Amino acid sequence: MPASAQGLLEFVHASPSPQHCAAEAARRLQAAGFVAVDESQPFETFEVGHKGFVVRGGALIAWILGDDAPERAGFNLVGAHTDSPNLRLKPNPELTREGWRQWGVEVYGGALLHTWFDRDLGLAGQVAHRAEGGGVTTSLFRVDRPIARIPNLAIHLNRGVNDEGFKVNAQQHLPPVLGLTQ
Repeated sequence: MPASAQGLLEFVHASPSPQHCAAEAARRLQAAGFVAVDESQPFETFEVGHKGFVVRGGALIAWILGDDAPERAGFNLVGAHTDSPNLRLKPNPELTREGWRQWGVEVYGGALLHTWFDRDLGLAGQVAHRAEGGGVTTSLFRVDRPIARIPNLAIHLNRGVNDEGFKVNAQQHLPPVLGLTQ
């Protein structure tokens, strides 16, 4: 496999959430000599050729300063986004239905909903928690093992599915099952 394809696969694997994607891009920028800039601090005067970046959640902005003022030398701007269609946990997501422990989820983006059924699901994202010494901080987390599943309805409970199709109701059909309540 070409190195560029391998690098892309490694990047995609390291990026299960927008926040992980921004963190992986920041890691790669630092390896290439870029310096993280804390946007809450006053920006210093950067030297010609300064390579810097700022990360906020799942967003990242990076730059290399040219050898002249932008109004004289011009500038290049490249944009991209780090998110993709997914299911996101709702606040207070714990549900119990018909003896099953589930999570309430919401659809983010233009997800193909039928592709989420009968797949092992892990969990990844960013969580806010108390920091040592007070305050709040955020941390990335990732659970790569199967911990939930969105089951398809058995054919004998939905006999017309092959002829009439299946219209997904996100609120009713998408909450992943974690296990039994007892």
